[in-house]
Amino acid sequence: MTRSPTPAEGQDPTAAALAEALSAEHAAVYGFEFVGGAAGDQTPRERASAAAYEHKALRDALHAAAVERGVDPPPALASYPLPEGRGGDDVDAFAAGLEETTMSACLWLSASADTDLRITAARILQEATVRALAWGAELDSLPGFDQA
Repeated sequence: MTRSPTPAEGQDPTAAALAEALSAEHAAVYGFEFVGGAAGDQTPRERASAAAYEHKALRDALHAAAVERGVDPPPALASYPLPEGRGGDDVDAFAAGLEETTMSACLWLSASADTDLRITAARILQEATVRALAWGAELDSLPGFDQA
């Protein structure tokens, strides 16, 4: 989910970006529920629980925005990729990656012609960046962009 979403034939680019952001939120909810169960210590479990709660709220807001704009919201998948390792560093890196994926997906939504969606995307980018840093990610000069 790091490339610009490709609109389907006749689909508005904003609709494609909204669907991409919603798909990233579905994956984040799934992933943080896993992290909460895999985390060995109370602090990471609580942080994962808080992140799952925040991503659920964002998922619901993006779903409502899609419905309001006549965009068919993508459903959550039955499962998403999980890390092979279950240790602290593996789980932390996985959690940071979830936030980075969210940032990448919302980056395209931040270019929408819809002001409300731009504001929502900017807020998501900001919050995901802060959460990624809490999981040990390094601050990029342009969060959400692929670093080449």
